[in-house]
Amino acid sequence: MDQELDLARRAAAGDAAAFAALVRAHEAAVRRFLARLTRGDGADDLAQEVFLKAWRSADAFRGDGSYRAWLMRIAWTLFLSAHRARGRRDAREQAAPVPESAHDRDAAIDLQRALAGLGERERAAALLCFGEGCSHGEAAAIMAIPLGTLKSILARARTALVQRLEA
Repeated sequence: MDQELDLARRAAAGDAAAFAALVRAHEAAVRRFLARLTRGDGADDLAQEVFLKAWRSADAFRGDGSYRAWLMRIAWTLFLSAHRARGRRDAREQAAPVPESAHDRDAAIDLQRALAGLGERERAAALLCFGEGCSHGEAAAIMAIPLGTLKSILARARTALVQRLEA
């Protein structure tokens, strides 16, 4: 963590190599989160926007949490903006990407379909906590909601996922 904070401070001072190291460390997690959140539609473009915004506002990172959580917060905010700008689309028309590491292809497809059936807040909370390993506190900070609200959303998401997977 100290090394990451040092890299973040150097990036804030304009050190492109330090920022590149941070990107390498967190790019896969940000892209994975956005790919699942967007069901693959425009995830790469959003990920690029996340890192551009992070570079431009590198001095905004205060070190209160992890750098990854800060990037995920930017990703969530940009996703919401893009989603609102595009308008709502029918979620069931788009196929979600299957995780590369899935051993059981059918189970992975079922999970992706179950996630696709959730609302965007429930899907984001589930992806952050169950998929990315964020703590409840980190996920609440990323989504800019109170911890209790995050826990309620996560409980609803878990219940819906179980129901969909059992069906």
